[in-house]
Amino acid sequence: MKNIMKTSMIALVLIGLLSVALGVSAQDQNVADLAKQAAMEYLEENKQLTIDVASSLWSYAETALDEYQSYAKVTGVLKDADFQITHSVAEVPTAIMASWGSGKPVIGIFEDFDALVGVGHGCGHNLNTAAGVSAAIALKTVMNDYQIPGTIKLFIHPAEEVWDVAPLIASEGHYDDLDVLFSTHADSENTSEYGSTMAMDHVEYRFQGKAAHASAAPEMGRSALDAVELMNIAVNYLREHLIQEMRIHYVITDGGQAPNIVPETAAVRYYIRGPEYPDVAYARERIDEIAQAAALATRTEMSIGFSSGIYNKVPNKALAEVAIDALEFVGTQPFTAADVAEMEALGITGVPVADITHPTGSQSFGSNPIGDVSWQTPLTTINVATWVPGTAGHSEESSLQSGRVYGLQGAVKASKVLAVLGIELLSNPKALDQIQAEFADRMKGMPPYESKAFIPEVAYPEPPGVTIDAASGSAKFAVAQTTFIETVGDKLEITTMAGTPVGEHVFTAAPTAEYTFELTSKLEPGQRLKVAYYNGAEGYRWFYGYAHAQ
Repeated sequence: MKNIMKTSMIALVLIGLLSVALGVSAQDQNVADLAKQAAMEYLEENKQLTIDVASSLWSYAETALDEYQSYAKVTGVLKDADFQITHSVAEVPTAIMASWGSGKPVIGIFEDFDALVGVGHGCGHNLNTAAGVSAAIALKTVMNDYQIPGTIKLFIHPAEEVWDVAPLIASEGHYDDLDVLFSTHADSENTSEYGSTMAMDHVEYRFQGKAAHASAAPEMGRSALDAVELMNIAVNYLREHLIQEMRIHYVITDGGQAPNIVPETAAVRYYIRGPEYPDVAYARERIDEIAQAAALATRTEMSIGFSSGIYNKVPNKALAEVAIDALEFVGTQPFTAADVAEMEALGITGVPVADITHPTGSQSFGSNPIGDVSWQTPLTTINVATWVPGTAGHSEESSLQSGRVYGLQGAVKASKVLAVLGIELLSNPKALDQIQAEFADRMKGMPPYESKAFIPEVAYPEPPGVTIDAASGSAKFAVAQTTFIETVGDKLEITTMAGTPVGEHVFTAAPTAEYTFELTSKLEPGQRLKVAYYNGAEGYRWFYGYAHAQ
């Protein structure tokens, strides 16, 4: 311990000398480094919170807009830490925004907390969110203790693996006041990102034809499947006339019911990717024309089932390098023999790497909805080694490690890196100026940002614990399944999609099992409705989700 303290003091002296050379106040830098050490100590002493959040989310393994238990867990922790919470951001039921502090600079942390269908947390989002939540709380603590001004904003996104939620939040202006944004992500290496991702359109083309007996009366039919197949062939011929970095892939989601029936309906879903959104927009125009031509050739009708788009990520090298400094400041903590033995008993050999890899700024051929936000504020992601080398992401092996000691300790380390980076950005205006100058330079000549994101109705699950009966004109709620806590003074409200009230219930007593109340309007089976929960004591509204009348 004495050697560690001696090394730390020497490091602080060297940092002070370097900061003078760079024109940064040595006193300010010294305070910032003391705050960083304090944040790391706080996160180590309170690492059980990080482990608890990560383990809870791992056990829930909720996917694509169904993260209700995860939502309740995270908002409960942030509420206890006195963060101001915005519920159901952009009317996405499980999207969270929390803030603390006031004034400039405004730093943001963003994370995702959805799992993968059939795999669980194979992308480690449970670790990312746990690290982000704990880091935000630690930042709040040291900002108070060291009188560091500024505002923290924490964004937790659902459904990152399937739908484009971040652009919806961005389009409503929730990222507009940020000076900088950063996150962490589970990985098999320690690094930061300043490479770009691919912009992408996600679009479904639907064709309507005419059914007929495929053998006895084929001339009477109009095959929607023929239109899909012609379209796919033409798109494959289009590839040679697009820039070589383009990536186009598709899957037929409706191909008819039986070979002896001319398919009356058919549909194909496309991902259209390119290095920048204008590349995607050009390819999308060509593919739309191909779809129309396929419909003309088969005498069917074509429509767009749904269309959503996301932008490429705008890199920021200056921010990525400051993030590397934060990784180096935190350092590593070796795994114990007991840790290794625990993982080997589960079939995992080796340990996550300790070395730090400096980013290269390479082009990723994947896409990420956070790219939209990078058109509005500089951002980077810090990858922290939580899996052994060679582990494939989105696999059972990565999911297993995300819920055990390697992943959980990685989340604790990631929380420290986020906190250290946050303190640096809050207390080093010169570094922040360089980051923002690079952002401004990269955005020169870029087209204005316009949100392209859309989430189709079918994507949203029924809100848990809610049953609306059109025949009886009543709404039934199961206390064991709802993820809010019903108590005296709270209110439930059910409205049409247009916002017309069709029923409400104010609690005069806390229910214990199941409760039912009558609706004020006649409903049709299948009618889509909006359900909202109002907390009487705290005065907030949670848009709980879309329910369909049964």
